[in-house]
Amino acid sequence: MAFLLSTGCLAYRSIRSRLPARTRLETLLQGALALSSCLAVLTTLGIIASVLFEALRFFQHVPVLDFIFGLEWSPQTALRGDQVGGSGSFGAVPLFTGTLLISAIALSVGAPLGLFSAIFLAEYASARQRAVAKPVLELLAGIPTVVYGFFAALSVAPLVRQLGTALGLSVSSESALAAGTVLGMMLIPFVSSLSDDVLRAVPQALRDGSHALGATRSETICQVVLPAALPGITSALLLAASRAIGETMIVVMAAGLSASLTANPFQAVTTVTVQIVSLLVGDQEFDSPKTLAAFALGLVLFLGTLLLNVIALRVVRRYREHHE
Repeated sequence: MAFLLSTGCLAYRSIRSRLPARTRLETLLQGALALSSCLAVLTTLGIIASVLFEALRFFQHVPVLDFIFGLEWSPQTALRGDQVGGSGSFGAVPLFTGTLLISAIALSVGAPLGLFSAIFLAEYASARQRAVAKPVLELLAGIPTVVYGFFAALSVAPLVRQLGTALGLSVSSESALAAGTVLGMMLIPFVSSLSDDVLRAVPQALRDGSHALGATRSETICQVVLPAALPGITSALLLAASRAIGETMIVVMAAGLSASLTANPFQAVTTVTVQIVSLLVGDQEFDSPKTLAAFALGLVLFLGTLLLNVIALRVVRRYREHHE
């Protein structure tokens, strides 16, 4: 009560006939927005600095070139001097290969299916079909990843193994193909929802002009609508690629933990994120290369994602310069 009375008295004493309330309010809001922006930037810099600091400690134990170009990943080391353990091998090439392999399989499944479904919903589907198909499709985004992992381990992986055996191929019980296929299914609603919004944002005048020139609906979509929506579609595919690179649960349950250097989709592989989790699980000492390797992998993952963003921005900028 005293607080209300004091603030009321302060507000009453501040009343003036020429009080610039609007100017003060605008200044206050501008300061709050600037503070929020600074906090976001500082948070990002803090995350980068923490990862970079621990990664540099790791590179004091393991040379950078051995980490980036090494062909064997076996991070089991002795945590203390009185323990018996190996010296460890920290060649991350098998992890990079497994990550790229599973992500490529996932994008080859999720990107075309998601984009084609978005084109159907935006250009061909009736209002009734859209009202039913779009919510059902977006339900896939709400399924927990552990459920996808169960589906991959119990249904897709045995099916892939049976098909490979029928074709005379040697297929592991855990394979990159099973994990990548299910991961691609999980990416479908992300690509579809974002691409659908982008396609529907294309002005109808562009479609009408194309039809007036005699183009069919499919020609209009391929030559007018898709080029106009390319920046948004590129962003959707970038988001899907980032989600595929950062997925952990599906890979653990369907592809395993084996860090094998192979491009065979029928063999078990692992990814960078899976190894980060496995390295930080349990009681670990942060002075050992085994634990610090997780931060080095996180730094590489961050730089890879940053590179994807730079490439996407260059593609969008080049496209806009060409068509504007």
